Formats: sequence, structure tokens, C-alpha cells
Amino acid sequence: MILNGGVSINRKKVEGADMKIDKSLLLHDKYLLVQKGKKNYYLVVVE
Repeated sequence: MILNGGVSINRKKVEGADMKIDKSLLLHDKYLLVQKGKKNYYLVVVE
């Protein structure tokens, strides 16, 4: 799905499977909004 553009983090498309997640992507220093396809949303809590 990543290679086909079907995954987004914080409403921005993931460009490749080698994308690194760092603190600059966190919302309120704690959350990631992950979208898979059109209807599947996941709120990931990072502690």
C-alpha cells in the first residue's frame, strides 16, 4: 500500500517504505494520525 500511495501520516502521503518517523511528525508531541486507504484512520499514541 505504501508503494501505491495508500498510506498517509498526518494527512501527508508516505513517499517510501524507508521513511523515518521522528519527533517533528508528532502532533502535540504525542500522536500520529495514520490513514490506510480512504476510510481507515488510526491514532497512534507515542510515549
